[in-house]
Amino acid sequence: MLRHLNMLQLRQCRRSSPFSRLFMIDHLLLIIVLISSTLLHNDIIVSASSSIINDKQHLAAIAELKRLVPPPLTTNQRSSSEVDAINDDAYYARFLSINEWDPIKTESNIRQSIEWRLRVQPQNLRPRHCPILCRQYAWLALTTGPGSKMMLMNDEPGDVDANVDNRNRKKKKQQKQQLPLDPPYNSPPLQSWRTTKHGLPITYFRCWKWKPELASSDESEKHLAYHIHHLLRRIPTNRNNKQKDISRICVIFDMRGFSSAMLPHIHKCINILRCQYPGRAGAMCFINVPVYFTTVWKIISPWLDEEIRTKVFFAERGVDDVEKAVEFLNGMELKTGLY
Repeated sequence: MLRHLNMLQLRQCRRSSPFSRLFMIDHLLLIIVLISSTLLHNDIIVSASSSIINDKQHLAAIAELKRLVPPPLTTNQRSSSEVDAINDDAYYARFLSINEWDPIKTESNIRQSIEWRLRVQPQNLRPRHCPILCRQYAWLALTTGPGSKMMLMNDEPGDVDANVDNRNRKKKKQQKQQLPLDPPYNSPPLQSWRTTKHGLPITYFRCWKWKPELASSDESEKHLAYHIHHLLRRIPTNRNNKQKDISRICVIFDMRGFSSAMLPHIHKCINILRCQYPGRAGAMCFINVPVYFTTVWKIISPWLDEEIRTKVFFAERGVDDVEKAVEFLNGMELKTGLY
């Protein structure tokens, strides 16, 4: 039919005047251009669809996981901010991302995490809930601005003198008990929270100051939850959508003073990070690692899943303080968001 119509148009074109032929040619050219542009437009649509197909699949996986494990309702015992944090699609997406976006595989993981969050309520924690560990000044939230270096200048590993008499030791203990709990919920006056060049908030862990055995198991759990939530609160806000997605954190571990007695407490910390905050590790940088730590790492590394293990970095020997560690990390390409 189409072929017959084309032949008829061609005969008419031969019999018509030159102007009619010219008009017919222009008409055919216009049809060709329209068909070509339509095909090109279809190609663009197909390409665009294929580029976002993963997003559609992810949204479908999130919806299915929310159907399997619905977000909790706000009650008198449950903070609305905690429930809002759980209800966020990104919360479900992080758990799915470490389980190949499979809602069935993710169901048990996120169910236990929701139960944990409702029990511990990290968003409501403050330093007063973990006073023993917050007075140790082992986990420092790095800041910039006037006075930000003061916390780094005191209490080096060699500052503790084993030969001080009991009177001085008691006086020092009393002074420590009068210190403000750290880190404060809000940044100190004239200071702001420090980040890497990628935007990851930084906590500096001083191993020689950490005495987890002095606190109860309940306080240790709350202390770590408070610190991780504190890090998440320090993530720069995405103003006017100009900043790339930042949802990960950075911890610099200064391993001076490490002892094998810390391993059970380290195991507990890793479990909380792995089970309750998947997809949050951006950089875990180790400095001043003792020579025998290679053996210790063989014990620790199986506790980590691949998602966290790929974010662990051991700095070279010359990187022996926090400033050099930040510079070391700033020279690297770090994952900042979910993807």
